[in-house]
Amino acid sequence: MVPKRRPRSSPGRDLLGVLWMAPLGAIPFGLFFQITSGRPFATLRLFYMVSLVFGLFSMFGVWIARHWLVPPLVARQPDGPRLSLQISLLYTGVSLLFGLAAALVLHFTIVPGFLGSGRAVLTLLVYFVLFGMMFLGASIAIRFYQRAMARAGSDRELQLARRIQQSFLPTEFPARRRFDVHATNLPSKEVSGDFYDVVPVGDDGYLLAVADVSGKGVPAALLSSMLQASLRTQAPAGIRLPAMMESVNTLVCQRAATGQFATFFLAAASERDMTLRYTNAGHNFPILFRARGGRSTLETGGLVVGMMEPVRYEEGCVRLEPGDRLIIYSDGVTEAARADGEMFGEERLTALVESLPAGLAARALVERVLGGVQAFLGEAEAGDDITVMALRVRPEVEDGKRS
Repeated sequence: MVPKRRPRSSPGRDLLGVLWMAPLGAIPFGLFFQITSGRPFATLRLFYMVSLVFGLFSMFGVWIARHWLVPPLVARQPDGPRLSLQISLLYTGVSLLFGLAAALVLHFTIVPGFLGSGRAVLTLLVYFVLFGMMFLGASIAIRFYQRAMARAGSDRELQLARRIQQSFLPTEFPARRRFDVHATNLPSKEVSGDFYDVVPVGDDGYLLAVADVSGKGVPAALLSSMLQASLRTQAPAGIRLPAMMESVNTLVCQRAATGQFATFFLAAASERDMTLRYTNAGHNFPILFRARGGRSTLETGGLVVGMMEPVRYEEGCVRLEPGDRLIIYSDGVTEAARADGEMFGEERLTALVESLPAGLAARALVERVLGGVQAFLGEAEAGDDITVMALRVRPEVEDGKRS
């Protein structure tokens, strides 16, 4: 359950807090000044009244600053150390200004002649320093606490967003007699701008999708979720792949101008005729490793989605044979960079896959690729989201055992 945010205190509620907290806060100050003055205990009431007046005026000044002076300051500039310092100085200045007003009230009412001697002025300065430092420290502490709570709330929300996003990405994949598929995603931040999906089509095929949204974090994750929703909405209708991609492109282009775009690879694998039809909207070229040797890249398609409209996409088609392996990946794989700046690259990816046993299941194939990237990075962190999908055509012998 998401914790509810506490509503911002109203001026009236805060003022009531001032009225009941000031009398309590004046007790320790009254005791302090009575003891340090060396005067009889009977004077405690006087010192308490002096502390109460200073406390009330200073807290009233802070109340005014909080509700009418600080909000315009916060609205004019971004959060940061400079803003925190300005707010702290504002609180301190206001408390000292109202402390001077308290001294004048005391001078003309409760303690006549309060400002009439050097000792009285010195006492006033001590009050100013104590109350000023108290409210400076309190304002810094409050500001730090508010920022810490806001950061903690944002972290909780991001963790929740991550769990929700992960729930949209399949972890169990529909079994097919001739095909074996698996995919996974490793976000570089709390949420990912990549997404993958495997959508069953009839009893003998899949829709395979991998997309990579520009940027990182929440904005990219929101767009990737929208792309996945669009894919899932269109999948049951049996629409041709180019038309589906054109619809996705129109959807992204018609959003409010955010400057975002996405690469998108969409394919349909069919057991009935053992074909893979696909369209590639500017995505990294998936690599088809042939069981008989050699490899090819799937490039046919068109422009990345979200750049302009209308855009027409072409459809490519390849025949699939027993033992073939298809690797679909995001640029987080090939552009993973070590501390020295060297990238993993497509050559390492192809060499890694070709070195793996041909009989590896799709899950093991994905895990080996991810393991190879992580071993290459060493202690360096991945700078981008990493998504890997593998489609394996079962060999005829294995297929015969399953049937």
